[in-house]
Amino acid sequence: MNPARSVRHPRRVAVHRAAPRYGSAPPRRLSPMRPLLCGLLLLLAPLAGCGQRGPAYETYTHPQLGFAIAYPRGWEVVERPEEGRVWFVPPGLVGEGEVPHLETASFLAVFTLDVPGPVSDDEARRLGLSLLPIHGVSGFRRFRNDGGVAWHRFEVTGASRGGEWASVGLLVSGRERVRYVVCARPLGEWRQAQKSCDEILTTFRPGSL
Repeated sequence: MNPARSVRHPRRVAVHRAAPRYGSAPPRRLSPMRPLLCGLLLLLAPLAGCGQRGPAYETYTHPQLGFAIAYPRGWEVVERPEEGRVWFVPPGLVGEGEVPHLETASFLAVFTLDVPGPVSDDEARRLGLSLLPIHGVSGFRRFRNDGGVAWHRFEVTGASRGGEWASVGLLVSGRERVRYVVCARPLGEWRQAQKSCDEILTTFRPGSL
């Protein structure tokens, strides 16, 4: 008999799949709730800004004199119709019967004077420096003539019981009257506050003069 031949069986080699590169995970099935959640987020997106602060200013329009100006939101309005004067001041700083610009270094004032014009540069300067307790002047100039209305801009410093203040202002004169506008802040805060006062003055509309 022939000797039995030995039969070689092929070796089994274990095959290991390479791990996904870059840490990627195997694809997952989307949850049926995922599209619903995405849709809900899209609906709520327009409401995300509801908690943001509102505008920094409100607008005041005088019912008789017709002038308009923006003032910081939340400030109090003090009116003296018999004097043709309106002030805007932070709440709680001025008591009844007190003159606002004598009590606080933060104020916005609009005075109306029955002075025919347009006034000359010298008269504008005299008026502009006589209506508030002013200590110093760093500029007073005419910068615009508009249909018989003269616009002067000035920068002055002064003091009240609330402390020293710095300010920018306008004196606008027409044929029958003058509007005098001053925006003041405490002297120590002026570098940061001047931008706000400049913005406020750009909103001023003098009404009929």
